[in-house]
Amino acid sequence: MTIYMSSPGQSHSIGVFRADMIASMETIQDTDYMLAYMFATIFSGLAIPLVGPYVDRYGARFFLPLTSVCLAATCVLMSHVQHLSTLYIGLSLLRIFGQGLMCLLGAWLVGEWFEQRRGFAMGVIGIGGALSVATVPIANAWLIENTSWQDTWITHAWVLGLCFVIPPYLLVRNRPESEGLFPDCQFDAPQTLPEEETKYSPHITRDNWERREALRDTTFWKLVLCWASTSLVGTGIVIYQKTIFQSVGVPDNKPYYVLALQACVAIGTCLTAGHLTTRIQARYLMATAMFLLSGAMLLLLTMTTPWMAIVVAILLGTQGGIIRTVGSVVWVNYYGRKNQGAISGSALSLAVIGSALGPLPLAMSSDYLGSTVPALTGFFILPLVAGLLVLTAKPPKRTIVSET
Repeated sequence: MTIYMSSPGQSHSIGVFRADMIASMETIQDTDYMLAYMFATIFSGLAIPLVGPYVDRYGARFFLPLTSVCLAATCVLMSHVQHLSTLYIGLSLLRIFGQGLMCLLGAWLVGEWFEQRRGFAMGVIGIGGALSVATVPIANAWLIENTSWQDTWITHAWVLGLCFVIPPYLLVRNRPESEGLFPDCQFDAPQTLPEEETKYSPHITRDNWERREALRDTTFWKLVLCWASTSLVGTGIVIYQKTIFQSVGVPDNKPYYVLALQACVAIGTCLTAGHLTTRIQARYLMATAMFLLSGAMLLLLTMTTPWMAIVVAILLGTQGGIIRTVGSVVWVNYYGRKNQGAISGSALSLAVIGSALGPLPLAMSSDYLGSTVPALTGFFILPLVAGLLVLTAKPPKRTIVSET
């Protein structure tokens, strides 16, 4: 539910408003809107690591209602945007509270409450994101067509205010230990056994890394490259998919349905990927996701008929389901629970910055080179390289230097 409620700040939702908002503001052009979006996303990416340690300290029970109120207020602000300066402020707040904090809090709760079943739980969380992609763009388009883009933003604010302010405070608990439980809702403490004898996955640590230690680990950066590559390529394709698909004959009103198909495929993949995280090392799953993304970009480069858009959607949906699940759970699995907000927040910030840069190559390629092919070629190469690198990202081993 947390991931679904992040929808107002996600690219697949914001992108639907773009044309209508630009049309109603005579002084704003498409380039202005995309520059504002890029600035807002980078600003969000830089802000998230600053909040991560406070999430570790105060927990999701405090931050979820606060974030929901702030996101709802931002939706109200977006309904009144008439000038470029207000657009910058509104998009920046949307990205911080929606794409940033809501997603961080959802993953944080799973990391605290689950250990053995963490991968499956994260797969369930990922379904919320996939359902958002499947339903929110279509709902936004319908509401904008039948009411207005201003009223559509107000609708988002009402949904957040009614559904996700008081319930999280009443229902959410930060950690199982505060309720007399242990991870996976167990009443008995897990046994501490040598790693080769434990029933737990060898890829889940009970050690607690500091953020500065994780940032010095090469595995961290190889994993981040996969997440950032997915954000960069995925956001660029979401924003420009209508242009790309229409160039091969996909009807004007069908690209959002292609996106919905992609999300439906992701729903099934999330659960499968969650199940596999306890059986297959994260690096192999993430490499598979990267190669699928590269393959989808190759199809976009060579696509000549509308039906190929369906194959692209299946590949992107499968890739998205894997990366949503594995790419969210790997930080707490590899670096521990204690500082997961700080560590995963740092990783998320780089992924968010990647999503900010995604539309730019396509815009520049289209404007200056007359085609999206050069940008799509880069989008084919980047995940291929990331996939090859992450294959070498073995689970990290913490070296503790004792002080004398």
